[in-house]
Amino acid sequence: GGRAGSVRYGRAPSTTRATTGFAFGDRAVFSGDAAIMNVAVVVLGDVGRSPRMQYHAKSLADRASSRAQFSNIMESVFSVDTGECAGVSLVGYRGEPCVPDVENHKMITQYLIEPWTTSLPKVLFILYAPLKVLVLLWRLAVTLFFRIPRPDIILVQCPPGIPSLFVVWACARLYGARMVIDWHNFGFTVLAKSKGRYHPFVAMCHAYENNFATRADAHLCVTQAMREWMTAHWHVKPTVLYDRAPSFFKQAGAKERHELFQRLESELAGARAALEGEAADKAEEGSTLFTTKEGKPRLDRPALVVSSTSWTEDEDFGLLLAAAQALDERVHEDDAFPRVLFLVTGKGPLKKMYEERMAALKLRKVHFCTLWLEPKDYPLLLGCADLGVCLHTSTSEMDLPMKVVDMFGCGLPVCAVGFKCLSELVKHEENGMVFSSSSELCDQFAELLIGCTHEEGNAKLNRLRGGVGGLEGWDANWATHASSIFIGKSRIPLWQGKLRILLLFVAVCSLLVGLYLAPRSTTVIVVTMTLLVTL
Repeated sequence: GGRAGSVRYGRAPSTTRATTGFAFGDRAVFSGDAAIMNVAVVVLGDVGRSPRMQYHAKSLADRASSRAQFSNIMESVFSVDTGECAGVSLVGYRGEPCVPDVENHKMITQYLIEPWTTSLPKVLFILYAPLKVLVLLWRLAVTLFFRIPRPDIILVQCPPGIPSLFVVWACARLYGARMVIDWHNFGFTVLAKSKGRYHPFVAMCHAYENNFATRADAHLCVTQAMREWMTAHWHVKPTVLYDRAPSFFKQAGAKERHELFQRLESELAGARAALEGEAADKAEEGSTLFTTKEGKPRLDRPALVVSSTSWTEDEDFGLLLAAAQALDERVHEDDAFPRVLFLVTGKGPLKKMYEERMAALKLRKVHFCTLWLEPKDYPLLLGCADLGVCLHTSTSEMDLPMKVVDMFGCGLPVCAVGFKCLSELVKHEENGMVFSSSSELCDQFAELLIGCTHEEGNAKLNRLRGGVGGLEGWDANWATHASSIFIGKSRIPLWQGKLRILLLFVAVCSLLVGLYLAPRSTTVIVVTMTLLVTL
């Protein structure tokens, strides 16, 4: 079924297209086939943990909502039939809830599918991988062909691209829709991280992504470095759309801060006991670890350092643990240095292992706490923190960490582990600090956290916080760089050409005959597959 703005089961009704057109400002509101009626946003992952695709869906839905309002005015004032304005179909795995702006948007309908799960060990990946692909292909194909309204444009995230790129391409060609790929990274580099760069699956994945990159109608990517690589190697020119934080990422006010820490009181009880000792039992009723009962910042509050993670091998949290331990050794007898709480948010496969390592540390002035936050509370936590930490390293060295974008949206400076294109986002000594070892990170903590809990704060941290400001938000960035991609004529649907239908029928029959006569029919099969691809 679907969820969010509305719940859908079964086949959704098709949408009537407008036959006339108007322009409003510098964008098309509707214009025959040039108007966007239905957009499908597809991610073969947990939609609730795919913020960029959620933001795409919201931006597209906001445009659809504005167009619907304009259509109502035109119809009521000028009696002009502008056609039915549909909305956005958000397709992905069932999992965590989306941000409230997406969950409650009347123009967004979520069509959720069940993810593939197996208890088989990873060493058997080569055996169950084909079955996984077939199952996901079937579930995604049923959703795109039978559950959602007929799309005019399909925006698909990559990675993962297997089998989503193939299914989206097939759906786009049959419906005459435009296919837009949003490249967050490359699937073959992610696979190479776990399988080795010379594994045959890596070569197959590279060829697969290259093939569909040349067949898509438009591309978005997350860095200039990625654009240059794709232009040089795949001869496509994507539009760079940097990740930016939406408007609900901002610095938290005093009331929001107090209410958040009251909601998190039970999750932070262990941290409060560890950092305050016996004083925690005598705490003033209504107060929190960071605020008084009146909601004002406590003068003796700890410094709050936040990191978010998916707890995978892409992030070496051993760096943070080693840096925190070294910091504790350095400052545990320094009364001028504040106590430090490291709050780590997120879910993932390595979480339990790192929690055990955290528990084994003998810390006195530093404490670790892990938790999972509701979508509405995560921006508030970032807006309350003193410093952010990012341990993300890119498999391709051509994508940027979304968590840093979120932190910057809340005015939060960050310490980030360095890699090739990080400078497109984090400017060392301007809006954050870049490190390469645990000792460097420890030095940065010592320099930035001293005095940060005082009213005047830490001078360098204040300067970095000032450097964070000035980045445009997601809405303005999307309108400038991405919106034009979603305006344009749709392709001619495959089924609208009688000749194409005839050729398709001949091609399928030839393929069946070729398979029946195998292995003597290699030429027939090759010619038939070429014809299908051409269609």
